[in-house]
Amino acid sequence: MQVLVTSPIPTHPQNHGNRARVYSLCRTLQQRGYKVHFVYGGLEGVSPEQELAMRATWDHVYIVPYEQKRRKQSKRTHHLIDDWYVPAVTEITQRILKVWDIDYCLANYVWFSRWLLDVPAGIPKYLDTHDMFANRNKNMKKDGLSAKWYSTTPAEEAKALNRADVVLAIQSSEAAVFQKITKTQVATLGHYIPPNFLSAPDATPDSAPDKKQGSSNNRKLKVGYLASNNPINQHSLHKLVQELPHHPHLLDTVSLHLAGAICGCDVAQDSPFEKRGFVDKLETFYEEMDIILNPNLGGTGLKIKSVEALSYGKPLVATYDAMIGIETSEKDHLHKTLNSLLEGLSDLAGNPSAVEALVLNGRVVFTRYSKAQKHTLDEIFPEKTRADSEQASGQAKTQAGGKSGEKSGGQGEIA
Repeated sequence: MQVLVTSPIPTHPQNHGNRARVYSLCRTLQQRGYKVHFVYGGLEGVSPEQELAMRATWDHVYIVPYEQKRRKQSKRTHHLIDDWYVPAVTEITQRILKVWDIDYCLANYVWFSRWLLDVPAGIPKYLDTHDMFANRNKNMKKDGLSAKWYSTTPAEEAKALNRADVVLAIQSSEAAVFQKITKTQVATLGHYIPPNFLSAPDATPDSAPDKKQGSSNNRKLKVGYLASNNPINQHSLHKLVQELPHHPHLLDTVSLHLAGAICGCDVAQDSPFEKRGFVDKLETFYEEMDIILNPNLGGTGLKIKSVEALSYGKPLVATYDAMIGIETSEKDHLHKTLNSLLEGLSDLAGNPSAVEALVLNGRVVFTRYSKAQKHTLDEIFPEKTRADSEQASGQAKTQAGGKSGEKSGGQGEIA
């Protein structure tokens, strides 16, 4: 089975939530028996290291050269749906479709979906939305966030949704909105990653033990926040740092650790967080931390780092906004304010049994969430064995509209 995937962003390294999303879905498809033709639209440029990593991961890779000033905004108040589209993506995908016998087409982002219009009838077309972009900047301003990225209207977004046979919403509330503006089938597919539950860190002191304490059992808990440098994360960190002085005794019991690109922002420089910078291996950071924070405020889409923390089996203390799209009743996952979040963190620091309970509850939450995503995957991208792949491919084509004939072509890349 062959799947053609386009993305305006690279898959490597996975140091942003959207990259992690594209990577995890493509890897899941490979594990299900699909060969991935990955077309990178060049919207962010690519380093030689990134290109090598992508070519080593995907079955076939096609890269559009980066061009400055590619992004535009046709309207004063919003973007048109194809303002950020790169026409070269259509040229490349058309050439791939002529040479390879492609079974599925998958576009990432509504504003990068133009090529789906030119896919031959009979090949199922999927659109992974990642987020809602109708009135996005307006909604971000309401949350006190900088509004400088792509934002369009419901009518323009509907144009993109109508190009697909199946629209993938990253969480159920967004699926409900999409279903109101399109007749296309809408499925909810969150961030599917396998569980990698880690053991608790060794009970070694975070710093030299206090003489009065006389025991490493009273060590400070390591509390970690790993995030990219996007405006939502910067805003959330800024508000968290502002709230910290109202909890003067918290830093007597915990040490705060910051990792990821967010370490480079101005707020991080004047904060009590120890800055770890980029981490080569996520597992190493999560393994070292006792508790993971996600103080997210506002925004839409799914907070990938919440799913990620749960997948490692770590105790997660998060805001309500950080858990939208993830079903949970755990109180430490649903703090309505940062004051509440820090109070919850303070309570955990003095209560090892509560931390253990949070670990167990989080693993239940993740297992249920992961099972729901797997169910959706089974419905839209069924797992194929080598034995039945060819037969299933022929059946899918017949059911999808009678694509006939096999494409000729060798195993080489299309330039």
